[in-house]
Amino acid sequence: MTTQSSMVLFRRLLREGHRYQEYHHNHWWRNQITATFRENRDVKDPNEIKRLQDIARAYRYNIKSSRDLSELLDSYNIGIASRARIEKSSQRVGLKVPEWPEDRDKRIKERKEKEAQDQNNNSNSN
Repeated sequence: MTTQSSMVLFRRLLREGHRYQEYHHNHWWRNQITATFRENRDVKDPNEIKRLQDIARAYRYNIKSSRDLSELLDSYNIGIASRARIEKSSQRVGLKVPEWPEDRDKRIKERKEKEAQDQNNNSNSN
């Protein structure tokens, strides 16, 4: 399978995997692709070469489609918590998100606890 088109396909497949975050640091995936192409480098039958290339093209298309879908979901903020989505969307258009009620309540509670501690420390020192 050492035709020029097979080598081009091999490089494109590795490049596509490198672009997709799930495969970017996965050395096992890269080694498997390389081993598969090496195993089939002595194939001479044109029909078998075409079949193997079709499998590689389908795999490349699958990786590309997965990457495109992941980017699309990220662009629509699907799969992101609603709070993070609101903050991200607000930042994108230059708005500052108001303080969340639970954050405000926590801040008020901490301030009251600190004031109570300060009063206790002042009354103990007198």
